[in-house]
Amino acid sequence: MTLADDWLSEMYERNYALLYRVGRIFLGAGSAKETLIEDQIQEAFVRAWQKRAALQKHPNPDGWLVDCFRKCLANACRRQNREWKRAAFSVDSQAAPVIPDDKYVTPEAYARSREQIALLKKLLGDRDAELFLRCCVYGEKAAPIAAEQGVSEQALRMRISRLKKKILANRELFGCFAALCLLSLR
Repeated sequence: MTLADDWLSEMYERNYALLYRVGRIFLGAGSAKETLIEDQIQEAFVRAWQKRAALQKHPNPDGWLVDCFRKCLANACRRQNREWKRAAFSVDSQAAPVIPDDKYVTPEAYARSREQIALLKKLLGDRDAELFLRCCVYGEKAAPIAAEQGVSEQALRMRISRLKKKILANRELFGCFAALCLLSLR
C-alpha cells in the first residue's frame, strides 16, 4: 500500500458515515435509495482517487469530498428522473399509464406535499421553512409577517430572497419550489 492509498483509506473511514447520513437526509429511507446512496459514495471516492494529487494539497479535503458526493447524488437523481420520465411517457399499448390523466397535481398542491415540506425544513430549518411557505407558497403578505416577527418589511424581504437563492441552489431537490421561486421573482 502506498502513502496515497493510506491517505484515501483514512479519508474513507473518517467520512463514510457522514456521507451516508447526508444521503439519507436528502433522499430518505428505502432500500432503493440506500443503494443509490452507497453507489454515489463509491463514485465520490473514485473521483477523490482520480484527483488524489490535487486533493492531498486541498485545504479542506473532507469538505471537497462532501461537496463531490452531493454533486454525484444530484446527478444520479437527475438521471433517475429522466429514466422515470421516459418510462412514464413511453408508448406501450398494453401497459396502463404510470400517471393517470385525471390525477394531475398542480404545482401549488405539490409544493404543499408533506415530503417537500419535510425536505424544505431539513434544508432551511423549521423557522425559515415556515417563513418561505407563508410568503411564497401560501401567499401571505410580508407586512403582517414582518410586524409579527418584529423586523422591518425590507429585512423580511431580504431574508426571503436569500431563502429563494438557497432553494434555487438546491433545485434538484425542490423542482416545484424552485419553479415557484422563479415565478415569484418576476
